[in-house]
Amino acid sequence: MIVNKDIIIGFIGTHTNNDSKGIYKFSFNSSSGKIDRINLAYEIDDPNYLAIDKERNILYSTCSIGKQSGVSSFKFFGEKDYVDLINYNVEDGKEPCHVSIRKNKQLLISSNYNENEIKVFNTLDGIILTSHVTVNNEDCEKDLNDENSHINCSIFSHDEKYILSVDSGKDVLMLYTFNNDKLVAKKHLSYSFPKNSAPKHITYSKSKPFYYVLAEKSCEIFTLKYNSKKENPFEKVEVTSIFPKDYKGEKLASAIHIHKNNKFLYTSDIRNNTITLFYINDDNGKLEYVDVFDCKGECPRDFQIDPTGKYLICGNELSNTLSIFSIQQSNGALKFMGTEDVPSPTCVKFIE
Repeated sequence: MIVNKDIIIGFIGTHTNNDSKGIYKFSFNSSSGKIDRINLAYEIDDPNYLAIDKERNILYSTCSIGKQSGVSSFKFFGEKDYVDLINYNVEDGKEPCHVSIRKNKQLLISSNYNENEIKVFNTLDGIILTSHVTVNNEDCEKDLNDENSHINCSIFSHDEKYILSVDSGKDVLMLYTFNNDKLVAKKHLSYSFPKNSAPKHITYSKSKPFYYVLAEKSCEIFTLKYNSKKENPFEKVEVTSIFPKDYKGEKLASAIHIHKNNKFLYTSDIRNNTITLFYINDDNGKLEYVDVFDCKGECPRDFQIDPTGKYLICGNELSNTLSIFSIQQSNGALKFMGTEDVPSPTCVKFIE
């Protein structure tokens, strides 16, 4: 069989409250910049967010099974349109909103906005084991402010020393250690944001110790410098609006991602349907606003940069489309190339 090296495989998480039936798989041609094929890979409810373990060919997803919710895992195959269910771990309650993995330790983290909790699962070659650790942020953060806890995402720090949990209800970045199957909150290390800024997602530079937290309501990026040897590992560098100072329209930030070259940072906003570009100063981590681009759809819930770094694929939930943009390598500018139909996309992931 002849393998086309230009073809890159990706998966799409969706909301299944309308026409979507589950997880979709697509083939992206990095030579032409076109999606060659989109198909339903597995029918399941509420696969809102995905994570991929390329080394083991495992796809993880949020899910609902009947009246229960949790996480599920699948085996994927390069040329096959479908994925095979490995197992799921569900219980009563609403579905998580985010999943992430720690590949070398085979750990899966789920974050639950509605249930105010994070869970850490041990996995074995994609099997999500029943033993897991749960922490309710409401208990850990009850004296931080009077609002309810709403956890949007949790990831491991780049040195894997901490689990970083972004809570938009409490306006805080919580830090946890995870050793010997014990998840311990380090509340004294938490980083607090201005009230009602609503931090939503976090990402970090692959070249320097800088983290970037996107606030949903204030539509700001908080640039933080990380040093695990300090008593307080996060230090504020700056706060940057994702809009020009004179912008007066509606706004609600949704996603944040850094280009493979660590020079460009992008954010999306679901109220005015835009993607904003920033330059990253490699020396001090500061951001420079460059330009804003129409996402060519409605409600850009998530986007992803392809493994070549030449394209950006944006999932527009309410217009039921994927928008494809080429990325100008010299300055990060986006050029619209077209759209493809897919029902209610909320997450885009490439196998890389």
